[in-house]
Amino acid sequence: MPPQETAAFDWTRYRDATLAGLSVLIPVPFVDDAFEAFFRGRIPGAVARSRGRAIPDDARAVLREGEGGGGCLALPVRLTVGLLKRLSRKLLYFLTVKTATDRLAHYWYRAFLIDHMLMSGHLADAASARVARNAMDEVLANASGPLPRLARQVIASSRNVWPVLRRARRGEEAPEVREVRSEMEGRWNDVGEELRSMAARYDAAWARLGGSGTER
Repeated sequence: MPPQETAAFDWTRYRDATLAGLSVLIPVPFVDDAFEAFFRGRIPGAVARSRGRAIPDDARAVLREGEGGGGCLALPVRLTVGLLKRLSRKLLYFLTVKTATDRLAHYWYRAFLIDHMLMSGHLADAASARVARNAMDEVLANASGPLPRLARQVIASSRNVWPVLRRARRGEEAPEVREVRSEMEGRWNDVGEELRSMAARYDAAWARLGGSGTER
């Protein structure tokens, strides 16, 4: 599929990515992590449904790799250190805003690339998904451009996200979410060139890493 088509705005494709980024603003340690993980985990499925397709379970598993971390034995240490870090972060709200901005842009990029991977036939099985995941990670590590500026604007206009995200988790869309949707839709054309460039970089990385999927 041509990059200009995958670069087009579709709220159903970016809704969960947006909610995952906004979850960083929840002012309750560990609750923010839980909500972020919940919405982050729904991104691949939301992208696939927006295209009327499905991602095989083994390919989904590859996309999920690295999203947990640590295991049960490391949990007490992670909880203690994480609590200290998060309490400090909540006291220094501007650091929270910076983190939320970075995460929001990252999840938008991720949703875009998963869509591009899906429509290119790169998520047909675990083997091709592995190459696609590596290519995506490589591109995301060097992402830059106007999308973080849009994320900054969305974060700056977002207030009291906790009840909004609780409603979103129940499948309800609060007026604040509709405002975010409208803001994104109105400015999405400004990031089209960046996303098309990202798709081209992904395609180059996919080919270099040994991808052999057939575009659909």
